[in-house]
Amino acid sequence: MPEFANGRIPESKLVSLGRGRNGDGAWKHLAPPGTAARWNWMVATGRAKYGVTLRITPGWNLFRPFDVQVLYRERLGIMAAMPGFSSHGGIFGGRDCQAIDVQNWGDLAPGNANLAWARFVALCRLAGFRVDFVKPRETWHVGDFDPWKVPAAAAAFRVNPITVHDQEDDMPIIVVERADSKLAKGLFDPTTGKLRREISKSENNLYRAAQKANPGSVIYATVSDKDYAILRG
Repeated sequence: MPEFANGRIPESKLVSLGRGRNGDGAWKHLAPPGTAARWNWMVATGRAKYGVTLRITPGWNLFRPFDVQVLYRERLGIMAAMPGFSSHGGIFGGRDCQAIDVQNWGDLAPGNANLAWARFVALCRLAGFRVDFVKPRETWHVGDFDPWKVPAAAAAFRVNPITVHDQEDDMPIIVVERADSKLAKGLFDPTTGKLRREISKSENNLYRAAQKANPGSVIYATVSDKDYAILRG
């Protein structure tokens, strides 16, 4: 049986991987030691193999305390889990589980969403994380079902805690398209107010499929040519 209730793990038992501030105040990226070691190993491996540093989505998107779960449920409605049942709370389905939201897995193969996803899944499995364990599907959401055990192969890897600017928790992916061209589309980054990058046709098809499978997970916004140029920077 899990030692702690969902969202009630003492901070002293967790490892800090990052922190920042948003409209709600300070937030932290806190993880059980096994999850922290697996994540650090995956970050180091992704950087060495693909030249990409994977990032946790800013906000309480690693361990999520119970009071924060209440706040997110009030704000986001059914887009957030019922308080006490979030996989970010350290327990899921009656067993230990620590979820992580990964902000930038698409960067593992820019312009090729299928390849990026394949690389991301491979890295997760090698690290000991599970993908596609919640419904509706959240491609950015991975889980560690052995969060307190530190694997020997991962124990040596460390990533220093970082301070980053916030992105709203559980916000949908926003795809911006130019009014006069169906081929001009980019991912909007709320942390900068700009397009993070433009996306390919194949990646757009993946987002369309995700939107169909999980309405609200992806939002398409059409803007004028002028505004698109401003967003692109």
